[in-house]
Amino acid sequence: MKVIAISDVHTPQYLWMLKKKLETLDNDVDLIIGAGDLIYKGASLAINSLTSTIVHKFNKFVPFFTCFGNEEYFNTEPKLKKLKYPIYLDTDFIKLGNPEWTFFFTRGILAQPTAWQKKHMKDAEGIYERKLGEIRSIIESLKKQTNRIVYVSHYAPTYRTLEGENEESLELLGSDKVEKIILEFNIPLAIHGHSHHSIKPIVNIGKSTIINAAIMVNKIIPVIILEDGVKIEHIR
Repeated sequence: MKVIAISDVHTPQYLWMLKKKLETLDNDVDLIIGAGDLIYKGASLAINSLTSTIVHKFNKFVPFFTCFGNEEYFNTEPKLKKLKYPIYLDTDFIKLGNPEWTFFFTRGILAQPTAWQKKHMKDAEGIYERKLGEIRSIIESLKKQTNRIVYVSHYAPTYRTLEGENEESLELLGSDKVEKIILEFNIPLAIHGHSHHSIKPIVNIGKSTIINAAIMVNKIIPVIILEDGVKIEHIR
């Protein structure tokens, strides 16, 4: 199965960049994975411009699944969940391909809530702690069924793909507590976004490959071959 991963297009802001980078790809893509922030500041109608760009490139509706990002605002989620393309999934999974792979989607967690979250989300720290437990429980359950798991989140599940970011901001971009879960259960592949300044967007940790799919940090859109294992065709 040939997969591409994108995030942080913030349509319409970086749609031009997506168009330019799609030009470098062949059309034989089986699946598109989004890691959130496909739209800019809750502009839900902007998703139409992004999907039109993708359909124009591939001349078909390539299956396209994505998690929510921080700019898919909470109050836009009901509208976005009604879309048939892309399909937004939150704390949910889908099984695709032959051999079959299980893709788990979540917005993810932050080690430290942002100032806005502390102000507007009651018990933000507690929410993230409970979300971490939920993520671990679901992955543990999935692992009993298959070894072929892809973890997809907006917030970074490791700090290792955040090299190039301000070190003081790392806890506002993700949490390495999720990395421990990925390593504990030997998750072969994790895809995330949110980091716009990474200089090392693809890392290998143990048996796991972790990709920052933000459109501006990869010279070429990551192309992933999922068979019995994981192979990355295009890297920075």
